[in-house]
Amino acid sequence: MAPVTLGGYPAKLCARLTHNEFAPGVPEPAPPRPELESLREAGIAFEGRVVDELRSLLGDTGRLLFIEDETGAEERQRRTVAAMKAGVEVIAGGRLPDVGGRRGLPDVLVRHQSGYLPVDIKNHRTVIAGKRAQVEVSPLSDPQHRLTVPGHSHRGARWHDDVMQLAHYTRMLQDLGFHPGVNHGGIVGSSDLTALVGQSLGVTWYDLDVENIVTYSSSDPTHRKARSALQRYDHEFAFRLDVATAAAAGRELVRPYRIRDCATCAWFDYCASVAGELDASFAIEVGHLTVREWQYLYRNCGDGAGLSVAQLAAVDTEAHLEAFRVQSVGKNLPGERLAKVVRRARMACEGVDFEAHQPGTPSVPAADIEVDFDIEWDDRGRIYQWGLRIREGQDDTTAGYQPVVSFDPLDDADEAELAAEFARRIQQLRDRAAREGKSLMVFHWDHPETSRTRRFTDVQQALAGITFDLRKWFDATYFARTSSSIKQVAASFGFRWEVDDPGGLVSLSAVENARGSGPLAEAARQWCLSYNECDVAAQAAIRDGLRRHRR
Repeated sequence: MAPVTLGGYPAKLCARLTHNEFAPGVPEPAPPRPELESLREAGIAFEGRVVDELRSLLGDTGRLLFIEDETGAEERQRRTVAAMKAGVEVIAGGRLPDVGGRRGLPDVLVRHQSGYLPVDIKNHRTVIAGKRAQVEVSPLSDPQHRLTVPGHSHRGARWHDDVMQLAHYTRMLQDLGFHPGVNHGGIVGSSDLTALVGQSLGVTWYDLDVENIVTYSSSDPTHRKARSALQRYDHEFAFRLDVATAAAAGRELVRPYRIRDCATCAWFDYCASVAGELDASFAIEVGHLTVREWQYLYRNCGDGAGLSVAQLAAVDTEAHLEAFRVQSVGKNLPGERLAKVVRRARMACEGVDFEAHQPGTPSVPAADIEVDFDIEWDDRGRIYQWGLRIREGQDDTTAGYQPVVSFDPLDDADEAELAAEFARRIQQLRDRAAREGKSLMVFHWDHPETSRTRRFTDVQQALAGITFDLRKWFDATYFARTSSSIKQVAASFGFRWEVDDPGGLVSLSAVENARGSGPLAEAARQWCLSYNECDVAAQAAIRDGLRRHRR
């Protein structure tokens, strides 16, 4: 059997994914969904932009070696090692030799003292506000020059995954003898660092020895221990290596559980089939528990062979609260998490999609003139579509879809012109409601319709006092078995979108196609319009469905 080697991702991902990659007989992963493919393509495009900027800044100075993707693996590896031996300041597109069961392709290697530090390129933010924090950052034009900037933090939403991958490359460089002994790594992210380093793009640095990751500890009286990124990585990598080795030999060290990562995993359907249709974890669609939390429930509330939905629904939350809390590492309100997952299991057994938080039948918001409102924006954040669906009271036969939309590329003036037209239409409705002595309400699902549009003064004035966030109201009024996304809630009342793959990420690529010409562009324009029309119609369908539910 060939030696098992793992890349930079497994240590930060679900261990079952590693099993699936190495176990014989496991089917190929499913093709990525369109919205996930869009994210992947955006990441590739961002990486290309960063590398192009690096080449522009350093390419003519002799400080950068860029190794083309088309270079074969062995040649790419040879050139990387030769460049490190020669002391090249910055190496992009390199490949490290396999070592210690590891393989890796760090996006960038930056010389530091007598060795190299790994830097990866990620299409997400790396710097957030932090009053009592400070960050180390470097301009992309001089990644060796670090600045310490107070008032900012590098612990954004993705920092844990980032440092785990940097730890992987760090261990490789150490084993290969090309590490300087300073356990730091960097990320070039999408945060605009102009105010910090004078350039939009730069490196955010992480100290991989700082013990800032709280993990479970069986020996500590509190069952908690803070560990560094390298310590955490070493434990997780060693376990994944055992999982992969066992899987390649036809053995199984880990079973599938449904966790948050499953939402983007290409093996979700396969793992669900392995777990079985009665499996408790795969029946819970939101509010996912961690693997450690699930393991506790399966050991202590199941029948030895697993945990069914019915068994989960019957769990006495008070009896298990303290023991469950011990296993719930890094999570707030473990008692509430446990109570919610048990409640969702009960609702699944009863076939209930949602139920009121309080006894009784909540009244559904209504107005004499009801407007359902939804916006769409492109990958530059410009709003190209302001969807309006207007009806008289609750009579859906009177509803008409009236979008304000442009499929031309937008600049600031073009976007402001669309916003002004939307504001004018809302003001006309306000004037009409005042003349006729009628109430007017503009419904939207979640905050973007107000948070993203408040930069337009005329829109803010037109909407003042008449908007209603339906999702905020729904979450405050009802407990949902599944997600309270508009897609899930509307589906509870039989509403269906009339387009394939409805979703905001898909719409980002659709509008780019819509800005072209020919049959493909026309089809994309129709998709965008139909998708947005369904979004606003779904809001009315939810209100009408809730009224029927009350009756």
